[in-house]
Amino acid sequence: MTLRCILDGLLLDAELRIDSSRLIVWDGDEPFVLEAVEALFYEIVMATREELLGLQRARYRLLFWASDFEFAESGYSLLV
Repeated sequence: MTLRCILDGLLLDAELRIDSSRLIVWDGDEPFVLEAVEALFYEIVMATREELLGLQRARYRLLFWASDFEFAESGYSLLV
């Protein structure tokens, strides 16, 4: 999945970890956990349907869909 920071426009790769319901985001080589409240500052640019369902289950409902949102090919991108 790809997120965009609405403050600076930076595109970031992200993965939802099913085992902990944590959204891990990479800023270069540095991963960090995106807290649910911090989601206000990010928008989803690309994701699979499975990733979107996982985000809802993990309570990341504050993530907005970008105006240029695209569905990614479905795959097993959620980590166990």
